[in-house]
Amino acid sequence: MLEQWQIAQLNSTPIEMIAERLGLHVERHKSRCPWHDDRRPSLSFDTRRNRYRCYVCDAHGGVIDMVMNLRHCTFLEACNWLSCGTLTTTIYSPQGDLPTTAKRTAGAHAPDTEYLWTLVSHPRLIPQAQDWLHSRRIDERVVRWCRLSSIDVPTPCWRYGKPFYDAPSLLIPYFGLDGRLMSVQSRYLGTEDKPRFRFPRGASCHVYNLQVLRLLHEGEELWITEGCSDCWAMLSSGKKAIAIPSASMLKEEDLEPLKGLNLHMYPDQDEPGERLYWELHRRLPQIVRHQLPATCKDFGDLWKNSPAFKL
Repeated sequence: MLEQWQIAQLNSTPIEMIAERLGLHVERHKSRCPWHDDRRPSLSFDTRRNRYRCYVCDAHGGVIDMVMNLRHCTFLEACNWLSCGTLTTTIYSPQGDLPTTAKRTAGAHAPDTEYLWTLVSHPRLIPQAQDWLHSRRIDERVVRWCRLSSIDVPTPCWRYGKPFYDAPSLLIPYFGLDGRLMSVQSRYLGTEDKPRFRFPRGASCHVYNLQVLRLLHEGEELWITEGCSDCWAMLSSGKKAIAIPSASMLKEEDLEPLKGLNLHMYPDQDEPGERLYWELHRRLPQIVRHQLPATCKDFGDLWKNSPAFKL
């Protein structure tokens, strides 16, 4: 049985972001209604009340209702999808013992995804994060889709751990193809001499933004980038994209969903970028190579400094 606070938390997830995760195209708080033959956007989103309503067929409700109706699933299945598979009915108490799932996770030295979900379930961007993303021309729709969040104080990566993520930092959640939260990476935005990227202990290498494959049409281009920020730049340009930081660290099953897809790539203009491209080409021979201008080190650099650029 779910607690009321858990249901309220899921229903407070930004509804337009969930609509886009479900495949709807939201523009100016409107979308074509999926519940009738809609030729003009008639589905409206009330971001203040976090609800939707179609003024033609009268479909209406909140976040959980929308997931149930679009995915044709039960209430509990919708809640589990919204929580990316990390939903638990155990209430965490600082004075009590670790819940069973947390004990198992801690013992296995794997990321504590139940706790990590609390860091990104309600994304917020501190001023440093907003400025950083704006300076790189990252579209706000991409920020919502990727559920980017941020912290302004050092934060543990495990519910009983010491501060691990430095501050100020972006928090970058990694989701699996099924929508489950896999890990959360931090990107340090400060000026001190600290590691730029951090993963929680026990995290393994994953393909970033893998959930975009659910929106890919047959034969449509899928662009591969080396880093998350390059992936955000590619998404901001209007293309569907994923990021693969290291092909050699990925298992064969990690690349299985990419086989047979129309893959394209701008390799970073350095030795690691070349190694990544040739390793991917060996395992995914259909990948098409594109060349960056000599003045750009990666696609993010090209997107940031060339406002007139179009793919």
